[in-house]
Amino acid sequence: MKRLIVFTLCLLLVGFAVSAKNDKDKDKNMVNLGTYSIGAGDFEAKFWKEMFKGGGPGQPGNTLMAVGEGLIFKHAVLESVGVSTDLDYQWITTYVGGMLTLNSSGPWLNKGKLRDTAVLAMNDSKFDEDTGHLEFHLVFGGQFDDTGYFYRVDAWYQGEPRIQIDDEGNWIFHRDNIFKDIIIQIAEEPIDGVPSGGGGERPGKVNYGTYSTCDPPDFNTKFWKEMFKGGGPGQPGNVLKAIGDGFVFKHAVLEGEGALTDPDYQYATMYVGGKLTLNSSGPWLNKGQLRARDITAHNFFTWDKSGDLHFELRFEGMFEDTGIYFQVLAWYDGQPEMKGWGNTSYEFQRGTDFHAKIIISATEITEALTRDCNGIL
Repeated sequence: MKRLIVFTLCLLLVGFAVSAKNDKDKDKNMVNLGTYSIGAGDFEAKFWKEMFKGGGPGQPGNTLMAVGEGLIFKHAVLESVGVSTDLDYQWITTYVGGMLTLNSSGPWLNKGKLRDTAVLAMNDSKFDEDTGHLEFHLVFGGQFDDTGYFYRVDAWYQGEPRIQIDDEGNWIFHRDNIFKDIIIQIAEEPIDGVPSGGGGERPGKVNYGTYSTCDPPDFNTKFWKEMFKGGGPGQPGNVLKAIGDGFVFKHAVLEGEGALTDPDYQYATMYVGGKLTLNSSGPWLNKGQLRARDITAHNFFTWDKSGDLHFELRFEGMFEDTGIYFQVLAWYDGQPEMKGWGNTSYEFQRGTDFHAKIIISATEITEALTRDCNGIL
């Protein structure tokens, strides 16, 4: 019997070791090489959208994005337009500075993310202003950052996208949620036929740019909270904290009144000693963390005893040992949860639906962020 028990335990240990090895081997298989398309039903597309920041179709400065199941392509800025060499189209447009992110919601990954942060894209298109009919073939590709994996994306559209024009006749955007097809290839060798020679320098760890919670969001906020350690709203000693995808701002202590420079608000307060940490859960980093300490933040707000609170919190600085600058604007309009309201001892107030904008820059930031989301406050 004793030998039987020992033998059984050995089998269990062997089985456990094999299972652990298989799990480990499975973890290594993050990327599923192959060719995937919406035409074959491998994944679904959600929408594409071009913001006419240049003033109208085909204008430099326009920004293009496309979103699908497990993929987002954004920050692509229209650089130039020429005559297409493809007889099926009229124009060929160059977009620079794009970023492609693939995640495990699509069939190409079992876990994690793949990013190319320096995308050059070419778009063959034709557009009939009389009917609004648009056709295009967008292609881009390259190598994912910090990996040995290569890719190519082809996206085709044919239809009449929704076009928004303001009261003065200015083009705002066009978009649709229907693609004729999207084909994505993932391989361990470079793939032919992708644009090259103008995608820009890869920033590596840091993705410089302006990110916001506007629609569609670059990141999401989770909550802000002020602990009333000073005794109540607006009291020195209160401690402020804000959390979202890939960022934490904490340890900010209310020191006293600040200079009220915005006539839209009633009060101004100043917080000192804050700490900002950014990580790769947000769009600004591919890996690692960025930290800044001893931050001074200025908060302009209006608050009444019915519970309505409106604030704008601003701070800026440089991340430790990096030479990388940042600027943050967070704003809130609503009725936060208030613990201790009506009592002599306030504990905290908290809200979950605040907006934020964050700039990450390799050079000093000279312009202040505004709280608009594409014109919507």
